[in-house]
Amino acid sequence: MKTSMFLAGALATTVQAIDNGYGLTPPMGWRSWNCYHANVNQTLMENTMDKVAERTRMVNGKLTSMADLGYVAVGLDDNWQACGTGVNGSFHDAAGHPLINTKTFPSMKGMTDYGHAKGLRVGWYMNNCICAEKHFTDPTYIQKHMEESVKAIVAAGFDGVKLDGCGQFRNLTWWGQLLNETGRSVMIENCHWGGTVPGQTTGDAPCTGTTMPSNCPYNFFRSSTDINPSWNSIFSNLQTTIKFQGNPPLSRPGTWAYPDMLEVGNMATYNEDRTHFGAWCIVSSPLILGHDLTNEALTDKIWPIISNTEAIAVNQAWAGHPGRLVKQWGGSGGNDMQMWAKALPEGKQAVLILSNN
Repeated sequence: MKTSMFLAGALATTVQAIDNGYGLTPPMGWRSWNCYHANVNQTLMENTMDKVAERTRMVNGKLTSMADLGYVAVGLDDNWQACGTGVNGSFHDAAGHPLINTKTFPSMKGMTDYGHAKGLRVGWYMNNCICAEKHFTDPTYIQKHMEESVKAIVAAGFDGVKLDGCGQFRNLTWWGQLLNETGRSVMIENCHWGGTVPGQTTGDAPCTGTTMPSNCPYNFFRSSTDINPSWNSIFSNLQTTIKFQGNPPLSRPGTWAYPDMLEVGNMATYNEDRTHFGAWCIVSSPLILGHDLTNEALTDKIWPIISNTEAIAVNQAWAGHPGRLVKQWGGSGGNDMQMWAKALPEGKQAVLILSNN
């Protein structure tokens, strides 16, 4: 038991930050993959938005919604696309437009309007893993593909986009530039599994990552492989944040290290759920929920964890550092116990003691 308190046509590799105003604090919200995986549709997304916005549970004596707590970004993950219906078996047509499976998503604009009416931000997903697109070689078509994908994001009213690493469209600098040029603020998640990170001078998104806010062309970046609801996965993914906790730290306002979506509510025990949430808080990770919000009993069970305003405040605070591993000891690997700490305003410190045994 665990306890705790090819992309052809690449742009020149000049540093260009995104100008969207997002990510100055770690993003909070919910994303569909950990809950529904490929079995997602518009109805499920809108039902989830209902649950994020409704005020049916108490926090500090007041009826409070998840949105009130800060979980305002609701993201659609993979499998919205009409696989195989585009050119060369892709899901983009000859003009570069992304092709949506309208049987499962009748109206993307209708879905985002639904979320906006509830005061939420709605996120999409591109460079998909399911029926990944890797075979385009014509630079003119590649450019059309990128430009029309960005136009689709804006036309549908999305406020964010997760850019995965499976297809060939991995150039985050290009994505960021095209999104900047639209004039719409769109939060960008870099899901390259730790392969594209701050401090790189070449690759898909070179940036120093040391400016304030960060000059990287994404608002948060995966530091790890994909998560799953096992303690070994949680603990392993947490360790991937360490390399970004130096001085100066590369996880900072504008671009946060992200060991993947939360599995809180999907873990084997309540203690693992609590430890998982606390660990993501202490390292300033984005807090992106992934449990079934329509399961009222499950949300009731984990409500004391995900509504812990003190823990959320620690996560959202910035006093010069995102939090770091201070000490570890015990066991054959020397990491049965770990102490993590994060500086807070007014000279305070938050500390997490974590048992891995």
